[in-house]
Amino acid sequence: MKHMAYILALATSLLMAGCSDSPKPLDSGTVVSGTVWQHSLHSAVSENTGSNIPNDARADVFEGLIIIHLADGSRQIVPMDYVTNLKLK
Repeated sequence: MKHMAYILALATSLLMAGCSDSPKPLDSGTVVSGTVWQHSLHSAVSENTGSNIPNDARADVFEGLIIIHLADGSRQIVPMDYVTNLKLK
C-alpha cells in the first residue's frame, strides 16, 4: 500500500509535466525541518513512524506532492499528506 502512494504521486507528477510547458513548484528551498511519515496522516493506522528530512536536502512543493532532493543525488516523491512541519529557507 505504501508503494501505491508513491506510484500515484509519480504518475501525478508525470501528468503535471505533460499538462504544461514547464511545471513550476509552488515553493522550493533548502529544508530547515520536516518529517516524512510511514503512513498517510489521514490513515486509520494506530502507529505511524516518521523520519526527519535531512537539513541539507532541497524540496520542491507541488500541489499534492513534495519532491525531496537528497545530498546523494536521489529524490523522494512524497504525497503531501505524508509530510508534517516542512520548513524551507
